[in-house]
Parts: sequence; C-alpha cells; structure tokens
Amino acid sequence: MKYYLHRAVAKKPRDGKKFKISEYTIQEFDSFKKVLEVFMRDFLIEGDTEQRRFSSDTEIAMRITTTKKKIKAKLYKPPLRTYEVLVLNPSTSKYRCCREYLETDPEYGLAQEVFLILETNYQKACEEFLYEMKKYENKRNSFHIEIEEDK
Repeated sequence: MKYYLHRAVAKKPRDGKKFKISEYTIQEFDSFKKVLEVFMRDFLIEGDTEQRRFSSDTEIAMRITTTKKKIKAKLYKPPLRTYEVLVLNPSTSKYRCCREYLETDPEYGLAQEVFLILETNYQKACEEFLYEMKKYENKRNSFHIEIEEDK
C-alpha cells in the first residue's frame, strides 16, 4: 500500500499583511511509519498542539492519505480572531484517523483539539495507523478512527 503526504505552505510576503499559498507538494511513501517520520518534522505528536514554528511568516498544513488526489488548501480566518490559518479541505474518505489532544492541567488551562492525520478508504491503513500511534498514547494524546456512515 502506498501513502501520500500532502503538504501546503503559505507565506506572508515581506511587504504584505496577508498570507499567500506558495507551495503544494505530494510525496509518496511505502509505509505509514516512513510517512509519519516526515510528517513529524513539521508537526509534533507528543505533548503539544501547535505545529513547529519556523517563523511567524509561514503556515503549514499537512495530511497523510492513501490516494494521490490533490486536496484543496485554503486560508481561513476563524470567527472573532485576528489571524489566518492554512487548512486543507475536509476528508472525503470513509475512514478518518485522528489525534485527540486533551490538556487538563490547571497550570496550562483546559484545551481539547482533534487533528486529522490520515484519511483513507482502507481498513488495513487504519490498523497500521493505530499500531504506529500506540507509542504516542499518553494522558494528553489519544488516537481513534472516525468512520463516515453511508448517507
């Protein structure tokens, strides 16, 4: 089975205030373990909700899939916020493999976020995802599969 890492990058021009999408790439891998290693160069799995920031002038959005079909990337400004985030279109596959981040430590406040890591139509890919992600399970991180019900 082949895995594809979709990576979109948006940069803020030196003289501009708004981000512009500057790059979209798709890389092919033979195993989930290999693609996860590359994914983790930009995104942390353990203990933190944010992408690794190289600069405040760059936004990165990534998703692992089992299809090479391009995913549309767009800049989005959340309601009541002053900043933009780069997001990829919602999943259209049957299975969505997610990371749920939960912070309950009073020192940091309460936070809960769900991140889509892998989208696929193959059950075998879901099993590989859960097997690889077991080592990152802790009190803050849990991993699960969401199944799109037929409508």
